[in-house]
Amino acid sequence: MKAFVTASIDERNLARLKRHMDVHVEDWKVTKNIFFDADTFSRRIREEGCDVLIVEADFVQKEVLESCDLKMIGACRGAPVNVDVEAATRLGIPVFYTPGRNAEAVADLTLCFMIMIARNVYPAISFVKGKREQFDNAGDYLKMYESMTGVELFGRNVGIVGFGAIGQRVAQRVRPFGSRILAYDPLVPDAVYDEIGAEKADLDTVLSEADFLTVHVPDIPETKGMIGAREIGLFKDGVYFVNTGRAASVEEDPLYEACASGRIRAAAFDVFWKEPVQPDDRFVQLPNVIATPHIGGASLDVVTHQSATLCDCIEAWLEGKRPRFLANPDVFREP
Repeated sequence: MKAFVTASIDERNLARLKRHMDVHVEDWKVTKNIFFDADTFSRRIREEGCDVLIVEADFVQKEVLESCDLKMIGACRGAPVNVDVEAATRLGIPVFYTPGRNAEAVADLTLCFMIMIARNVYPAISFVKGKREQFDNAGDYLKMYESMTGVELFGRNVGIVGFGAIGQRVAQRVRPFGSRILAYDPLVPDAVYDEIGAEKADLDTVLSEADFLTVHVPDIPETKGMIGAREIGLFKDGVYFVNTGRAASVEEDPLYEACASGRIRAAAFDVFWKEPVQPDDRFVQLPNVIATPHIGGASLDVVTHQSATLCDCIEAWLEGKRPRFLANPDVFREP
């Protein structure tokens, strides 16, 4: 076998992959190229004589699958949304994927955001770095100190909407702070909540009791606009709001009104309804909002996580075992 790899793979796991097949690498982060054109992608795969495809940003359309003789596909994504899984299944091609590849990174950023908005870290840094006159008296210093005085996570209710891989890791990070954790996710078994030390609650309870609220749901039809005007109306006055998940899960206009009015005391966003986010975005312009340009997964360690998970799946398949993360289990046959 020979693999055409357009994903980022770390050296250790690349060596692991090479023990099983020849490998041709065109890492999209190095080449700055994404194969949007199915004809071009198909031609390149055939030219290299590859029958294994490992992608991250590229789209694997039906035309690619039907014009190449592929034995397996690996998608370095939380879900193989860039692969026509239905067509792959029809052709008997297994599709592996890497859920949770960026869970640690996004959870880290979420906790960072919580602390930053709770303690007014960004205004404090801006104050120190900014040009200003020396304080004339102790009263000026006191005003500055009071304006940047925040709150602690200790003893606060942290509400987590979406308790999958990322939501669970956020809870694990928050728990040592002495916070009460409430989480909503109807798809997660009760045992997971018990193991992590979180209280399972319905959505309205999480939204109405949270002092800090963070959203970690996937971008699927069922979650679009799941937090709308009614739900935002349930928020506590002065709640701290974080979204490092998907912007589409929250209705934009009522959320903006809540931020602008101060009902949401402070907010932090890594995701926006229109990306890349611009400096004149109305949320970015608010003084009680901090924002980053969708960098939740921008960790060098994410490459290691996705590489190891994918190699585990490939090796399991080659050994005749069912891989842990197989998007189309119908193609697997017990040996």
